Amino acid sequence: MFINPYIEPEQNIKKDGYLGSFIRYNSIGSISVKALQIYKNKFPQLLFISLISFIPGLLLSMFYLKEVDTLIQYFLPSSDVATVNFPNVPFNVYFLLILQMFLDPLALAAMTIALGRIIILHDTNILSAYYFALTRGYSLILNVVIFYLILLFFGFLTLFIIGAPLLIIWIIATVIYPHAIYFENSGPGAALFRSIKLLSRSWFDLFKFWVPLIGITAIQFISSSYITGSIGIIFNELLTFVLQPLVPIITALAYIHYRINIEDLSYIDYGNSVLNLGLTIEE
Repeated sequence: MFINPYIEPEQNIKKDGYLGSFIRYNSIGSISVKALQIYKNKFPQLLFISLISFIPGLLLSMFYLKEVDTLIQYFLPSSDVATVNFPNVPFNVYFLLILQMFLDPLALAAMTIALGRIIILHDTNILSAYYFALTRGYSLILNVVIFYLILLFFGFLTLFIIGAPLLIIWIIATVIYPHAIYFENSGPGAALFRSIKLLSRSWFDLFKFWVPLIGITAIQFISSSYITGSIGIIFNELLTFVLQPLVPIITALAYIHYRINIEDLSYIDYGNSVLNLGLTIEE
């Protein structure tokens, strides 16, 4: 049972990591500051959780960059390159790509669970975070598959006028689907549409959370554009690794904001949903 530790708002604001200390932060700057505070206090744990999904990408960048580029050119050929035959690349490349495809959502789920508990001052270790993530692994994988199928469909619709806005809405409004899976026990497909339903209640608030997310992407883009070569590849991979935990931190804060400020969920009910993975005590 989650016990509400808050007495006075003035005390809450001074206790970093408390759920109550975030509730007052409503500007882009305060959201960013809160995310950095959580990252500063918990970065070793968060980096270790994301490490499992970082290793395949780093190996691909260091040893198989040309092979990966060949595969990209085959599936997304440029106007001046026409690749007819399927590229002959080592088995290791396919293995690492498939491994990363499964590890990325798993690491995101583990990060979601860990952050949910960190924010209510109920830390969990790395093994527990991944264990809890695997308990809903089937729902996680199916939601990821559904997400990309609909993404491809909307991508096709961009050939027409209606496709572009649908694609943008789908990307920006489904970012909290892992929280719906693990904190609300939403099933395949339902978690994605729960995310859209919740975030669409205030597009202006969603914009405030997306600004720092876009800022993180901009830093990575600028770095990859100006820091090139072999050293640049390794540097940019490490930069991505260091910055990556900030993304689930910001989406976790967005989920809290919408559940408590907009849906008027109590602190205790939110804490119970995190600790019990969306299940009631009877379940």
